[in-house]
Amino acid sequence: MNYVRIIRLSGSFFAREFVKSEKARKKVQYREVDEKTVAEQFLKGDATVEVIFEDSDREPVKLHLESDPSLIKKYLGDRFMPYV
Repeated sequence: MNYVRIIRLSGSFFAREFVKSEKARKKVQYREVDEKTVAEQFLKGDATVEVIFEDSDREPVKLHLESDPSLIKKYLGDRFMPYV
């Protein structure tokens, strides 16, 4: 499962990414989801989260369960930290 965290100046939210068929005008569509759902899937190892900085020129950061724990804590928060 591929989730996206979109960070804006006015705040941030989590969304699920859907890829549509070739004939669609918009190839990618985002649907907002709850942070708790994303955290559960992430901790199971079933999901990756791509952090997108919408109002900035920064490159997106792709995170998964085996990523650096300091990056996970910085961009996603304590809820996404695996309990070791």
